[in-house]
Amino acid sequence: MSSKTAIKDKWKLKKWFTILAPKTFGEVVLGTTPAYDSNQALNRKVETTLYDLTGDYSLVYVHLYFKIVGIEGDRLVTRFAGHELSRDYIRSLVRRKSSKIDAITDVTTKDGYLIRVKGLALTTYRAHVSQKTEIRKIIWDILSKKASESSFDEFVQDVVFGKLSNDIFQQAKKIYPLRKVEIEKTKVLKTPS
Repeated sequence: MSSKTAIKDKWKLKKWFTILAPKTFGEVVLGTTPAYDSNQALNRKVETTLYDLTGDYSLVYVHLYFKIVGIEGDRLVTRFAGHELSRDYIRSLVRRKSSKIDAITDVTTKDGYLIRVKGLALTTYRAHVSQKTEIRKIIWDILSKKASESSFDEFVQDVVFGKLSNDIFQQAKKIYPLRKVEIEKTKVLKTPS
């Protein structure tokens, strides 16, 4: 009997903290989390969708991951930790008699963030190996060039809101007819200390 009351009391000791999205995402409230003190909440990961942040239902398939990195009173500040497109969405893009070209690369932004990026290009018809290689090279080149010229926040925005996919599409379609280009996944590997 006494152990049950102790558990209830533990919950009463916890305080609820509000989690905020980074400035690049308009500092939208991502949710709340319980903790005995704010330091306990540091490094926790939070998942949301781009739809939850923007209200645009067409972006419901974009999953964003944030990591709690700071404390401002009873508000927890986050940093972008990565994103991923839903598997269902990717599956809906893939068609028969067409090629799916994956390109994974690690890029470093101007301000020293190391990010693993997975690009995805889908062709209209089946492409030859040489054409796939050429498209993959374009994806790598554009991603690393864009990262080296951009700050972390600019790069994240270009990735999440599709500007980078569009740039790749414009370049790569000269090699072979494309149906869609997406940045399927990103993950922050290292932050500047």
